[in-house]
Order: sequence, then structure tokens, then C-alpha cells
Amino acid sequence: PQVEGRGKLDAFDILDTEIVYAGGMLAAASDDEVQAASDTAGLRVLGRTPLKVDNTDDGETSEVEHGIFRYENSSSAAISRAMVGQVCYVEDDQTVAAGSTNLVAAGLVYDVDDDGVWVDQRPAALALAVLLARPKAVSVTGTTLTVTAAQAFQGNLVFACDNASGVTLTLPSAAAGMRLGVQRLSATAAHDVIVQAPSGDTVRGSTAAGTITNDTDAVSDVLWLEAENNTNWTDAAPLAKDRAEWEASA
Repeated sequence: PQVEGRGKLDAFDILDTEIVYAGGMLAAASDDEVQAASDTAGLRVLGRTPLKVDNTDDGETSEVEHGIFRYENSSSAAISRAMVGQVCYVEDDQTVAAGSTNLVAAGLVYDVDDDGVWVDQRPAALALAVLLARPKAVSVTGTTLTVTAAQAFQGNLVFACDNASGVTLTLPSAAAGMRLGVQRLSATAAHDVIVQAPSGDTVRGSTAAGTITNDTDAVSDVLWLEAENNTNWTDAAPLAKDRAEWEASA
């Protein structure tokens, strides 16, 4: 079921060996291949597929419809009508929920009835859903971590850094649309957090392959970063009030 006025995007390559089913939600991975949406970190919902496509032998593509579609309501994290206008999350390719393990945004709740949940999956609604989705915390307790492209692609992961010897977080190569958050969790000295740009990229105005460092002995707001193109990481919404504490260096 759908609300009138859907549109179609050009066909996307389907993940190797994947089968997508008519009316099921489709999600993209960081390599631009689509698959049946699931509660899996690193995915971003695009809309739904109009037809079943079996990509067992590889090489198949699927169109993606965007519009307002009805999906099943979760039995374990049911959505009520009080959530109209709020973000809902992927449980599987035909079910949405009020919450989930990995918090992959499915879209905005348009309405709820006895048959399921109407979800706004038009482009603007999907972009807003990622922005408003509850942050998914990734605990960083070692001294180093390299963020994967998949993690940055999801759009709502926060890397919560806490190590007495400091943490260096290395970003993936920038690709437009990536977004992630970074937070310093300790006010104790030497728990500094360094964000490292990969070779050729910049972060918040640093030189290529430069860094930003938070060495202020305080718990920081979440600093959201987004890739505005294929070389530059810049501040993203919502803006942290203490973002001046993240100093760029060579």
C-alpha cells in the first residue's frame, strides 16, 4: 500500500547473491549497492523496491521507489500514533519499529492504523530521519580506531572516546554524504581525543592529512562531522556549543 504520488529513482546495483522482494524496503551500503533493509549497522534506507529481483547470479539491478508506504508494525517495539512525525527504525525489510539495536532510520512516521505504519520515504523525509535519528554510540576504549566507510555512511553513529592515554580516531576517505559524531567522555587529564584525516583529506580546516584535537579536560558535546565532498570533513548539524575546543593542526 502507498500514498499516491510516488516516484522512482534510477536503478541501483544489487548486492551479490541478494534477493529483494516487491514492496520491501531497500537500503544502500557505502559502496552504493542496495540490499533488503535490515537492522544492520552501516546501511541507509533509500525507499522500496517495486519488483522481486533475484541477484543470485550477480549483475541485476533494482529501481527504488520513494513515497509514503505502509509497512508492518513491530510487535516488540510497536509504533503508536503519538509518534506521527517522528523517526522510525528498520526491524527488517517489511517491518518498522520505535527502536532497534542499530538504529537504522527507516523514515518519518506519517500515520499508524490497524494494518501497519505509514512511513514517509520521500528524499527530504529520509534525509531528515537520518539527522533526527537517535545516536548510536560506539565505545572507543583503545588508543586507536579507524572508522570504516560503512560506519560513516549510516549517518548517526557517535564514537565515544575514553582512554587514559588518549584516543586517535582515523576517519575514512571522505565521500559526500558521510556523517559521524565524536565525543570526549572524560574530564581527566590525558584523555585527549585526536581525529585524524586520511591522506589527502582535511578535517575542520586542517591541512591535508591533518588532525583536530580536544585536549580540554572536560566532557565534550558530540562534535558532528560530515564529508561535504571527497576531500573535506566539516562541522555538521547539530552544532556542538564547545566545538572551539577541537583545534585543527597540521
